[in-house]
Amino acid sequence: MIIYRIFDASGGPDDDPAPTANTRQKEAYNDYAIPKDTARLLLNYRDPFGIIKTKDTAEIPLKKLLHKGAINLPVKPAFNWSFIQYSGYIRNPDSKKLIALVTINGKNEMFSEGEIKDNVKLIRNFRDSIKISFNGITKFIAIKPAT
Repeated sequence: MIIYRIFDASGGPDDDPAPTANTRQKEAYNDYAIPKDTARLLLNYRDPFGIIKTKDTAEIPLKKLLHKGAINLPVKPAFNWSFIQYSGYIRNPDSKKLIALVTINGKNEMFSEGEIKDNVKLIRNFRDSIKISFNGITKFIAIKPAT
């Protein structure tokens, strides 16, 4: 019985019918192209949340306003910060505070945070740069590399 089942499962040479030209089936052609999307969204329903956005003014491009002269943009004069240079910092051994070494108009000054000298206020010392304020204008100045 066991030998019969093994022989039957292996499908011996007597079980296969002779192939003919008419029994062979062709595989369907598929070029795997993405079919064109034919779905349309109908977005003409009411807002489910009741939020209605309305524009109260018309948008006018900025180029048209500038071309017609309707808006004059304020031009800030360029300010030369080269008179202030950050040379480095030292640490006060007693208070453990950082003291910035700053050159203002060729004059060396030592600043701690919050100090004001020659209308220049040191707001913050970050070791690699300082944040200063001069006549109400705030700027970061990076450390000047040694030459």
